Amino acid sequence: MPKASSNTLLTALVAGSVLAGVTVLVLYVSSSSFTITSRLQEASLAQLAASSSRTLDLYLADAADVARALAGQEAVVAGLTGDVDRARARFRNSIESYRQYWAIFAFDTTGRVVAGYNANMEDMAGGSRADRSYVKDVLAGQDLVFTDQILSARSGDTLIFVVAKAVRGPDGRLLGGVAVCPKWNVFTKSFIDPLRFGERGYGFMLDASGTVIAHAVDKEMLLKNVADQDFVKQALARKEGLIAYDWKGERKLLAVAPVATTGWLVCMTAYESEMTAMATGQRTMLLGIGGLVLAAVVSVITLANRSLVLRPLAAVERFTEAITAGDLQASLPGVFRFELGTLAANLRRMVAELKSRLGFSQGVLAGIPAPCAVVGPDSRILWINQQVIDLLGLPATVESAKGQNTGQLFYGDPARETLSRKTITERRSLSLDIDFSTRDGKTLHLHVDTTPFYDMDGELLGCLVFWNDLTGLVAQKNRIEAQNAAIGQTASEATQVADRMAQGAEELSAQIDEANDGAQEQNGRVQETVTAVEEMNATILEVARNAAETARGAETARQKAREGAGMVTEVVAAVGAVRDAATRLKDNMRELGEKTHGIGAVLGVISDIADQTNLLALNAAIEAARAGEAGRGFAVVADEVRKLAEKTLTATKDVGEAIAAVRQGTTDTERMVDQAAAAVDQATRLAERSGTALSEIVSVVEIAGDQVRAIATAAEQQSATSEEINRAVEAISRIASETADAMAQSAQAVTELSGLAQHLNGLIDGLRNTDTP
Repeated sequence: MPKASSNTLLTALVAGSVLAGVTVLVLYVSSSSFTITSRLQEASLAQLAASSSRTLDLYLADAADVARALAGQEAVVAGLTGDVDRARARFRNSIESYRQYWAIFAFDTTGRVVAGYNANMEDMAGGSRADRSYVKDVLAGQDLVFTDQILSARSGDTLIFVVAKAVRGPDGRLLGGVAVCPKWNVFTKSFIDPLRFGERGYGFMLDASGTVIAHAVDKEMLLKNVADQDFVKQALARKEGLIAYDWKGERKLLAVAPVATTGWLVCMTAYESEMTAMATGQRTMLLGIGGLVLAAVVSVITLANRSLVLRPLAAVERFTEAITAGDLQASLPGVFRFELGTLAANLRRMVAELKSRLGFSQGVLAGIPAPCAVVGPDSRILWINQQVIDLLGLPATVESAKGQNTGQLFYGDPARETLSRKTITERRSLSLDIDFSTRDGKTLHLHVDTTPFYDMDGELLGCLVFWNDLTGLVAQKNRIEAQNAAIGQTASEATQVADRMAQGAEELSAQIDEANDGAQEQNGRVQETVTAVEEMNATILEVARNAAETARGAETARQKAREGAGMVTEVVAAVGAVRDAATRLKDNMRELGEKTHGIGAVLGVISDIADQTNLLALNAAIEAARAGEAGRGFAVVADEVRKLAEKTLTATKDVGEAIAAVRQGTTDTERMVDQAAAAVDQATRLAERSGTALSEIVSVVEIAGDQVRAIATAAEQQSATSEEINRAVEAISRIASETADAMAQSAQAVTELSGLAQHLNGLIDGLRNTDTP
């Protein structure tokens, strides 16, 4: 689906707004014009009918005046009383003078024409009009009578009506009447036939029975009764007003005006489409003008919008897309006016600030000396340093490792459960000692620490992972344990030797006692003494041999103890190096935490700027709303600026939350480094104590070796003495007392030897009970 263009959208909105306004205006004007025009046309139609009705009333009044004038003349009265000639001369002169009349005559009380002429100058005297309604009305006592029907004259082509006036004598007695017959054709030709309304509208007249007495267009309709037509029925019933009706599929309007004198109806009919033709034309013209106005307004607004808004916004869009893609070196070219200028400046400052902050963050991450990685909430690597690649021997680079699944990167199995994934799942810090096999078969002993970090809204962003290589320490520990095992084995053997030496000492003590007793009795038991001396000589040789072996074992134990002391010294040095690294890491974390406070302050400034921008955009929108249509485009721009300010505020808030999470992470890391430093100090103290204990063991073993060597020397001397005794058996008697003294000394030496053996057992037990560091 193609991406919607702001230009297209804004143009569509402007065009739609203008079109809606023009449409509403055209519809309103058209409706108003149509209504006004219709009312004006209806009023004109009704006015035309009413005007014709008033004209007819004047025409009838004029005919009545003629009848009154004739009825009041002496010649007419004389004619009705016997002087016919005078009356005849008067009517002849009158018919000659009033050409618009068909006949003028006088009739007596019997209805007979006394005198009169028609337009053909025919004498009408002697004719009877007694059957005429107007004659009957006059003779019945009416003074002035108008016929309510149009009559056809004898000529056949002339329509007339009659106005009759009663003629009375000087005494008031009714003598008869005077009748004048105006030519109806003359009136209709002058006042009805010319009536037109539009191209097809015309006038006609009806009498009280619904008979057509005048028609401007169709003369065939004259004197035809059309009372069966609905609109005629309505006209006869209403007498006056406007009547709408359909005629041959078209809408027509009928204006009816009554003629009070005769009860006739003057009718004007017109087609509604012709009556509103002017309004329709005006609507068409307004639509055309509205279309031109729409095109002009849209063109002007589109060009202005493209120059002032869309082109700068397109540059802003390209700039923000580049920044979003990670190109912080992107620039924002172009000319920005009004609020967009402020927006562009704010964006440039914001990007500069982001570059500074991101550079600082990346510098902090790059400055971590320990193997470290950042894992996203989807268990994919977001950042990793070269130390991890080198330590674990991973077949990847820092860049290629980014985006990889942790299980796939470290173990070649994307489904493998890793400590970082567990931390993200459980959302808590974890630590674990693991044995890791590299791709080249090397086994590493690692201590892994993971801790989750969150944004300012509490949303999990991922976790930090630190690796600590304990392979050297574990190897040294194993060597110390092996040496301790060897020392323990040697101690066990020394214990056995000491036990045997103690046992021999006890036996020697018993033998010395027996020898002492025998010395007291050696005079009588020399043979027994020789035998005992031989046994003692063998025992002393055994003791000498055991003592020599014990001396060699003590020397071996001394050498092993010295090696253990040297290894403990190396352990102390290695632990000290770990402590120094932990101290440096803690200082780096503290420095990172202090710098994040500076970032927070800058973000606060950016947030304030975004708030002010949002407020300015809101004020601009309010002013634009007050400006009405003229400020509509400015309102759109203000709204866009406000939205961008809100987005800037949201982005600043997100960055602040991330910085807070980094600050919290550095605090936690600093605390854990303090704990690690404390543990390293304790390990150093224990290692130093182990070195001291091994040094004491070396001293004790050296003393024991010297004592065992002394025992061996004494045993050899005793063996030589025994040989001398064996060679000088014959002198035993002489030196019996010396032998007794020697036996006493031997007893004391054996007692000391037994004590030394017990002391050696105690040292060996102490060596066994000493904790391995």
